[in-house]
Amino acid sequence: MAERTGVLLTAFGGPDSVESVGPFMSRFMGREPSAAVVASAQDKYRAIGGSSPLPRVAAAIAAALERHLADLGHDIVVRAGMRYWEPSIECAVDELVEEGARRIVMASLSAFESKVTCEAFRSAAADAVRQAGIVDLREAQMLSGAPQYRDFFGHACAQALSDGLAARPLVVMTAHSLPVEDVCDDDPYSGGLREVSEAVAAIAGLCEGADFVDDERLPGVVAFGALEGRAPWLLAYQSRGARPGEWLGPDLGRVMEVAAGSGYDGIVVVPVGFAIDHMETLWDLDLEAAEQARSLGIGFVRTAVPNDDDSLVDALMWAAGPLL
Repeated sequence: MAERTGVLLTAFGGPDSVESVGPFMSRFMGREPSAAVVASAQDKYRAIGGSSPLPRVAAAIAAALERHLADLGHDIVVRAGMRYWEPSIECAVDELVEEGARRIVMASLSAFESKVTCEAFRSAAADAVRQAGIVDLREAQMLSGAPQYRDFFGHACAQALSDGLAARPLVVMTAHSLPVEDVCDDDPYSGGLREVSEAVAAIAGLCEGADFVDDERLPGVVAFGALEGRAPWLLAYQSRGARPGEWLGPDLGRVMEVAAGSGYDGIVVVPVGFAIDHMETLWDLDLEAAEQARSLGIGFVRTAVPNDDDSLVDALMWAAGPLL
């Protein structure tokens, strides 16, 4: 009898209640945060509904993928595991084994490869399967490579532009900033974001991207994108942390300031770096960036991310399908 296959969906995680914020922060920081830092974070979570939707949405994606595989005639069990919250990667692996899985395919719900995040997922998964006595652990391709992932954002961008937010909008593709020293050398994070941003721009009917400095149209901004065509666009970074040192840029907030002073009357944010909503989209974009746009007197719209849309299940099938 063939050994049953299990699919492990890995994700960063997020607190499932305001009370969980402190313990969650302790896990990913590796130390106890100050009471002031926890209180500030709790206020932000209250503003977005009291918890992170990421664990709940990840579970919904796992259930949808399992149903899709069953419809195709596959007896495959799927579970989602969080690196820094519950259900943990270890718990998810244990559940897969309890369901009879003897080979596991791991697929990351963080869409882009980076040593900072993906290595942490791999390490936790490797430890968990080793403890469970599983020797067959395989890794799917990254979601960002899936045509369905790029199509989702490309069509969302095109729709946002068609809605007529502004007479002269600037499209900004965004992703989580990371410390430059963590993504130097051969880390594929920035290159992957450029590739996907350009693909999304092409689907939306925008011009081909390139590195640029344009002191007439966006003074002082060094970025990848194109300021010509149907709508100008560029790749920027958001949600910079407090760690000292240089971070990937340009920063979204700075881009918005320069754009407002350069005649742009609206910002269309396309968060290509995020497959699932969490603090970085619901607070940093929907509340903080939107408020900044209002203070600058320009329009603001943020396109949706896939979450548990069928397109993400299709993207996971593209990423993991050859291994199932």
